[in-house]
Amino acid sequence: MSWVTWRQHRAELLAAVVLLLALAVPLVWTGLALHAQYRADGVAACVADPGSRAGCERLVEAFADRHATWARRLLWAAFLPALAGVFVGAPLLAREFEQGTWRLACTQGVSRTRWLTTKLTLVGAAVAVLTAAAAGLLSWWRAPLDDISGRLHATSFVIAVPSLTAAAVFAFAVGVTAGAVLRRTIAAMAATLGVFLAARLSLEEFARPHYLTPLARIAEPGAAPPPGTDWSVSERWIDRAGRLVPEGEQSTALRQLAASDGSVDRYLIDHGLRHYTEFQPESRFWAFQAIESAVFLGLAAVLLVAAVRLTRRRT
Repeated sequence: MSWVTWRQHRAELLAAVVLLLALAVPLVWTGLALHAQYRADGVAACVADPGSRAGCERLVEAFADRHATWARRLLWAAFLPALAGVFVGAPLLAREFEQGTWRLACTQGVSRTRWLTTKLTLVGAAVAVLTAAAAGLLSWWRAPLDDISGRLHATSFVIAVPSLTAAAVFAFAVGVTAGAVLRRTIAAMAATLGVFLAARLSLEEFARPHYLTPLARIAEPGAAPPPGTDWSVSERWIDRAGRLVPEGEQSTALRQLAASDGSVDRYLIDHGLRHYTEFQPESRFWAFQAIESAVFLGLAAVLLVAAVRLTRRRT
């Protein structure tokens, strides 16, 4: 079964390896220069100790701005798991049912369970290994910029090895299940893309900021923001009695200030208000990675079990 699985899916595997190499060459080439510049220009020393020399803040900002365009482009890597689900997971069973080749597999002295588990294990493992390799390259390239801005924001978080690999396994499982249900390759591919994007965006926008209870910080109007790479989840106003200003009232005040070129800090002082910020500290990065990876892998396990049971009943 291992040899048959290799023969069936070697084209996808070779294409994935070529894609990984095409990604690795420019990342290594530009990444070596990026890391060398980060150390040689003194940016690393400034990040480690902002007060170590005069002009550190400007130096760090200039370095980040110089590489911001390429850093933003790495956000496309968040769609790598979608490719695994659409082009590997979805056709895995859908193509077998569509072309009728599953009947041949079941006449070769191999049980349906062994046929399914072998295909899912080998192909799924290949997806995980290749995605982890790509994530490792991407995270290494971004490391100097992450030292400056933190790793809890979108790009750095989604391309980290645990979360990107778990997302790819989940997308693969979505594709397999869609293929088992729909039994048509194109329909399964479309369903996989829709389900994966819905799950990814839901976690990112609604769940991730609250994996752990945010911490709170209160600052007086005009106070400089604290140094660090924490992730600001929400920014509100709070009065001296500790009551949060309703979001609607705050939005109205901000619109009026923008229209009149008024000072926000002056408004806060006049009304006895302060800044109230909820944030997730940078130290929670690995805890957040573990939580999101567990969510993706748990959903993937449920989907794969469902796909196996559904396929056994319908074959």
